[in-house]
Amino acid sequence: MIRDWPAMRRWSLDYLRTAYATTPVVTLRAESGRVIMNSETGAVEERMQLREFIGAVHAGVNDRYLTSRMSALPKSLRRDTPLPMYCAGASWHNSNLWIGPAGTIACLHRDLADNLHAMVSGRKRFTLVAPRQGSLVYPNGLFDSFPNGCRVDIECPDYSRFPKLRGVETVVAELEPGDAIYIPRRWWHHARTLAVSVSVNFWWASGLQRVIVLLADTIKRVRGISR
Repeated sequence: MIRDWPAMRRWSLDYLRTAYATTPVVTLRAESGRVIMNSETGAVEERMQLREFIGAVHAGVNDRYLTSRMSALPKSLRRDTPLPMYCAGASWHNSNLWIGPAGTIACLHRDLADNLHAMVSGRKRFTLVAPRQGSLVYPNGLFDSFPNGCRVDIECPDYSRFPKLRGVETVVAELEPGDAIYIPRRWWHHARTLAVSVSVNFWWASGLQRVIVLLADTIKRVRGISR
């Protein structure tokens, strides 16, 4: 699906660092690779230039995870990752650029929109849990700073605190360059970066689902929640 993307030929870290050196990007603060969640505002965002972030990755630093809206990046960069046919007809779509060092973790969470995550370089492992098993992962409340997250660590389960987790069935997929994974809306998913990676994901929705997605996004902005 993404074999013919210009990004597959061009997007080495050195190319991005040179061609888009001063491009401002959004990063999430992390500790030992795990994204830090503030008790009131969710993920802790920090802006910097792309060359600064990639320089830190080359130096072996893993205290940030780049996640920038593609719409905020230069048009020439967006042209390298054309919209996949699967979501091209949707009335609403959005996409992000992700760059992370090995060991970066996005904790188990769910989205209201359908999601397609495509690997340009590196490797990632995705662990998915079906919506029907949502109660087994102890979801956060609606008024939590991370309302679409949950309380469990799917990689290191604590069955004494979360006994229902024993009944969870997972689907695990490891992505390499050129691979993409479809994550249906409301499916729980956890991502671990196995090697320094560059990827792009696409969310999309139509009809009533589009209204729900936009409403949830508005509520987050009003509450000052970043993610």
